[in-house]
Amino acid sequence: MVEGSFHKRWMPRIHEGEGPSVLLATVWLFFLLLGYFVIRPVRETLGSLVEAGDLKHLFYASFLTMLAAVPAYGILVNTLSRRWLVRVVYQAFAICLVIFWVFLRSDSEVVQAWTAWVLFVWISFFGIFATTVFWSVVADLFSSSQAKRLFGFIAAGGTVGALSGSLLTSQLATLLTKDQFILLPIVVIELGLLCAWMLEKQAKVLAQADRHSDVVDLEQTVSPARGGWLSALTHILRSPYLQFICLFIFFVQFCGTQMYFEQAAIVKAALPEESDRTQLFANIDLATQVLTLLGQLFLSSLVLRFGGVAIALMVLPVIYLGSFSSLALNSSLQVMVVAVVIGRSVGYGITVPAREVLFTVVKREDKYKAKGFIDTVVLRGSDAASASAFTGLADLGLRSLNLCLLPVVVIWLFVSWRLGRLQEALADSLETEPEE
Repeated sequence: MVEGSFHKRWMPRIHEGEGPSVLLATVWLFFLLLGYFVIRPVRETLGSLVEAGDLKHLFYASFLTMLAAVPAYGILVNTLSRRWLVRVVYQAFAICLVIFWVFLRSDSEVVQAWTAWVLFVWISFFGIFATTVFWSVVADLFSSSQAKRLFGFIAAGGTVGALSGSLLTSQLATLLTKDQFILLPIVVIELGLLCAWMLEKQAKVLAQADRHSDVVDLEQTVSPARGGWLSALTHILRSPYLQFICLFIFFVQFCGTQMYFEQAAIVKAALPEESDRTQLFANIDLATQVLTLLGQLFLSSLVLRFGGVAIALMVLPVIYLGSFSSLALNSSLQVMVVAVVIGRSVGYGITVPAREVLFTVVKREDKYKAKGFIDTVVLRGSDAASASAFTGLADLGLRSLNLCLLPVVVIWLFVSWRLGRLQEALADSLETEPEE
């Protein structure tokens, strides 16, 4: 009796016909995050090699790149079918990696330096855009009822990929150079595309397996939703709920970027060797992904189901409140590592699933238009604002800076609570609507 209750409560309930699609989506995300986390430590190392002022400019460049990419992506969305959209986007990523590999092998130090700067921006872009495209496609294939049952399992597959990438990089950090690391993600990107192609062929079977869906519009399952970033911005300006999501994302990125800048400063002072930094960042990612996987499998569902969305959203600001307070008292490398690992693992393990839940109560077009805009422009714009704030307050010293951040986190805590309450109210209103 107890065993059956545990299985029903914790294990994903996969209906007949859904298994192949769930497996393919999970493996696709596994390969995607495996590739990203292989090169993520390269980005962290590059960030630790530059001054805070130059790092700020890199964040500005990341924001401008994202701002330029959104309308270009909108053109692709309006022009290509979902199947070809995936192929074009991910093949472009693979081609970029080959180009970076060529330039990093140049004999010119100037070319290598500029390539490293561009690579920093590109890795940031890849990490966000590649996962945004993935979740847009998966959200288009799976219905809302299927998503509630299966997305947690799919996300856990991504975490295993990130964990594998961190472990692989940790072992290869002293054996490979930056240009050699660049080639590794190309293989897994192509493997992910194979999974995406096979997943697309399961679209009709997956739609038929949904026991609670309305009649599926087959044309919608073939072509992505249309609309550019101006349409998305209009939707956001008309919706207080979407505005609160933007505000929440701003605080997440603002405080996370502040922590990133402090990490770069502390690691640069503590570890003079570049290889030691790369290995440390890989180990940080490894520890983060282990805790994230545990959080996704055991804590996320527990907090969301029994504490509610509001409590789930409030966990991360509470962690940052403790982290900034601790760093104000002791800004050592050990304290920083603990703060980064706990903050990231809570963010990925609890906050990200809770954030995806926020979009389950909005209209379908907002799941494409508004979510795409928020996940790219709002997110990177928040990074750029945070970079400016850090360079402006850096002269105060790390202790004073962390003290200044405490009131910001308190405001974030209130925003999290208010956003969670709004989501729960919208969810209740949807549940009271009569089913057809």
